[in-house]
Amino acid sequence: MVTRRIKLFTLDEIDKEELKGSVFITGYQGFGMVGYLTSRHLAIELGLKRIGFIRTQYFPEATFFKRGIGIIYPFELYYGVINGKKLLVLVNHGIPHVRERTNFAEFLGKLASELGVSETILVGGLDPAIKEREDEKYRWIPIGKTERKLNAPLLEEKHVIGPLALTIMFMNAYRIPGVAIFSYAELYRPDPKATMVAVEVISEILGVKIKTDKLAEEIKIIEQVEKKREEIMKALEGEVSSEKPGHQMYI
Repeated sequence: MVTRRIKLFTLDEIDKEELKGSVFITGYQGFGMVGYLTSRHLAIELGLKRIGFIRTQYFPEATFFKRGIGIIYPFELYYGVINGKKLLVLVNHGIPHVRERTNFAEFLGKLASELGVSETILVGGLDPAIKEREDEKYRWIPIGKTERKLNAPLLEEKHVIGPLALTIMFMNAYRIPGVAIFSYAELYRPDPKATMVAVEVISEILGVKIKTDKLAEEIKIIEQVEKKREEIMKALEGEVSSEKPGHQMYI
């Protein structure tokens, strides 16, 4: 399917009927990188198979090689059946360009609808400043006509912003039932504890055991990769600005 120059590029032949009834899970690189780290951990820990990626108009110009997977794409789609549960996990190694974030989120809502996704679980980080009790670990928002009730306070009358907010809105607009989970996180660095909370909540929802002991180790590697990427991109920006004054580079 295509939505304004955004399309699903399949890497493996799979019958769309096979994906019907899947639980769709994703998140982005927001507070604590919780949404990204959670979806990435699920794909790796549960041994899901990469079946494709989402190609956008303003495709991020960055990749890397990972043993066992190969060349990594910015927006990768993984699939697998775990304990009878069909899981469809979108791992956003990159962030959709600001010019097409609305189209990207609409694409996800439409894709979920066309594939017959049964439920969505969206994940993000939350500012600890809004905690009302010290023992609070997360809050949540119901999406569509979900019947789920989680054992945590609702996130009410608090603004959600960015790609996750758009995805929540379009999943709701396309009538995909589900929940958005927000675990309290450190705002400006990858947060393994907040990620573990999100993984544990998803584990309870799915009724699937998901180990979290590798998370801290994975996050150290991600921090190193991100630091190196930032250094490279800053160097590239410096070269571009010296050659073309006034030119702005988007990452």
